[in-house]
Amino acid sequence: MAAETTYNDSAPQKPRGGSRIALWDNARFLLIVLVVIGHLIGTARDDGAAVYGVYAGIYLFHMPAMILLSGVFAKPEVTTKAVISTAQLLATWLVWEGIWFVLNLFGDGEGPGQGLLISQAWTLWFLVSLATMRIIFPYIARLRYPLTTSVVIALLAGVSPTIGAEFSASRTLCLLPFFVLGWQLRERGWSEQPWLARPTMRVRAMAWAGIAAVVVAFFALPDLRNQWDVRAWTLWKDHYGELFANAAPFGFVPEDLGTMIASGMVIRLALLMIAAGLTLALLIVTPRGTSRMTAWGAQTLTVYLLHAPVVWALRKFGVVDALGEWGIWGLAILVAISVVIAIVFSTRTIARLFRPLTTPRIDWLFTR
Repeated sequence: MAAETTYNDSAPQKPRGGSRIALWDNARFLLIVLVVIGHLIGTARDDGAAVYGVYAGIYLFHMPAMILLSGVFAKPEVTTKAVISTAQLLATWLVWEGIWFVLNLFGDGEGPGQGLLISQAWTLWFLVSLATMRIIFPYIARLRYPLTTSVVIALLAGVSPTIGAEFSASRTLCLLPFFVLGWQLRERGWSEQPWLARPTMRVRAMAWAGIAAVVVAFFALPDLRNQWDVRAWTLWKDHYGELFANAAPFGFVPEDLGTMIASGMVIRLALLMIAAGLTLALLIVTPRGTSRMTAWGAQTLTVYLLHAPVVWALRKFGVVDALGEWGIWGLAILVAISVVIAIVFSTRTIARLFRPLTTPRIDWLFTR
């Protein structure tokens, strides 16, 4: 049987002058573009089936995928470098909580509420969740079945009404399996397997088919947003009782507690599997070669932090709502704006200029 043809750039390449693997940085950039798109069209999601389909489709997997890529480089050892890196995340979070406090105070006249720092400002939950995962990961990694355990934790997190958005607890527990899966991709050598490291034309075609199937499903159900607000489930922050009360799938509301818990777990497990499948599909179709996108992908934290105030301003001044009323053309313009924002904030000049805000120096806190 003849060997299958592979792309010339199928093997992950290391950028010149560094040890970074191009695949991971290329995937990071693609995902941060999806993050910006999702946030930019968020308030326009009810302006048409196409907008809602794109929005809900992105939310099926974009943050799980970001968590997975963070897990790829996780270390189960508690080293000084790991401690400083985690503290760096928390310092960045506190700086940006201050920035959002100022924006809300002067933009909306809103002072600090009782949830200050307990419930994170908009996009900052990701920093808190990532820091928490790094703290608990050394314990999870030493278990016999770390991935299975993390999935069980994610399913059980939806049972208790007390596990919610406070300190991003629900999102941390629900998305923990992706952090562990990312670590296992590297630790167990899965990322070096041919299907991921050097995917053939057939494997890439299967990955594209999986992505296309999700797109087709959303367009085949144009009234999905009225039948099941799947977005509420993919925010990963509410317990099963609240989800069934406010976003019951196709009108299904369990009659007793046991059925509600069992049904919630089944739905969450299915969504976890879909997110994992779409994430792996994205990694398979991501270019392996070094390009400008590779350099842009190294600055995703800068993009993640800086794009939110821009999106906030575009929403506040009515730009997003106005474009949302244009239907498919408005959606295309919003997507184009998102790509431009991601590229501009991925440049090294912007990264250096805003480094005091994105990675504040905290070396002075630690002994040598």
